[in-house]
Amino acid sequence: MPDETFQTEQLVNEEQIECLIGNVTLPVPPRHMRIKQALKIDEIEIKGRSGKIKQPIGYQDAQITIDLEICNKEEGGKIVETARERFEQIQGLFRPSREAIQEPQEIVSTLTDACGIRQVLIKELEVHDNELDYISCTLQLTEFESVENQLKTQAQEQVASEEAESQGEEAIAGNEKLNKSLGNPDDDYLSRQYEQGKSDAMGEDYPGERPGDDTG
Repeated sequence: MPDETFQTEQLVNEEQIECLIGNVTLPVPPRHMRIKQALKIDEIEIKGRSGKIKQPIGYQDAQITIDLEICNKEEGGKIVETARERFEQIQGLFRPSREAIQEPQEIVSTLTDACGIRQVLIKELEVHDNELDYISCTLQLTEFESVENQLKTQAQEQVASEEAESQGEEAIAGNEKLNKSLGNPDDDYLSRQYEQGKSDAMGEDYPGERPGDDTG
């Protein structure tokens, strides 16, 4: 299974935009809509070796945060929709009824379009203030993919993970083969230096000895 290790990018709305979720239009104030995207990384342990091999295998579902300030809607100086009525439309998206379970909703906005997000689920709905003419709330949305696409993504991640593990094992086998063909170069170098020193001290005809031999 992939480790919870991510590389993230967060986009923030800079201008007021209209965000359409299902059939409800939300006026989103500047910087009150944020989208977090994350890269999914698999860390694979190789037996007999310290450390792990890291392999990007896909992307997490994007997470969207929308902070709303809902007030009475007026036209020509008359209230045509109260803050509570507007909030109840959002509540209906999150929980249509006591018995019904929320369905994925289409989402349309400049920021979600830029990130390629088409459908969402409203994961959390938090109400901060509840006054007669003003309601403040926060929506936490998660990107939604069809079951077919989810299964396809899981299959691709499994293939990428297996390829990373295979590459790691091949790299280790190559290193072990190289070390075996070279012997132990550090020990060979020290032995040559030792023998050269003895030859220099005792003359050209000195046959040489290994470190640790008794010279007495």
